[in-house]
Amino acid sequence: MVEKKFSVSELKIHYNGPIDIIDFFRAIDDWISSKGMHKEIKKKTQHVDSKRKKVEWMIEIWEMPADLAKTVVRLQALIDDIKEARVGEDKKSIDVGNVLIILDGILETDIDYRWTQKPLHYFIRAVYDKFFDKFYTHRYEGKLTADTYELYHYIMDYFNKGVDPKSKRVA
Repeated sequence: MVEKKFSVSELKIHYNGPIDIIDFFRAIDDWISSKGMHKEIKKKTQHVDSKRKKVEWMIEIWEMPADLAKTVVRLQALIDDIKEARVGEDKKSIDVGNVLIILDGILETDIDYRWTQKPLHYFIRAVYDKFFDKFYTHRYEGKLTADTYELYHYIMDYFNKGVDPKSKRVA
């Protein structure tokens, strides 16, 4: 049985403006590879109408710092009302839309067949953790929280730079 603990819950980013979706995905992949973490795509959908399109992308960014612990940063990006806009002197087309990104930091521990699986022992461990010492997996919460907030600031910087209309690349 996997025990999940949220160290960061529903950290949200709202953005409305120009966005190059492919470049956004590439920027997230660059951050993941620079941290030496792994990516698992949970959901990637695109709905296209005659006037606009909608993209939903959910991934889990994870690493295993120990045999029984797994740190997961869950990123859910909802990009809605994507419309093509013409910008600049030469009327280059860029996408403009509403973006909502939700980040969660989850610490998963696998304590199957351990002594802490029994209800009385689980209670004793919880009391001991709260008042005396932290369980050994709690040392990974700090790094998980730091990684989640680092990704948050990375995405905020990405959106603050904007899109260069001449090259359709982030400036």
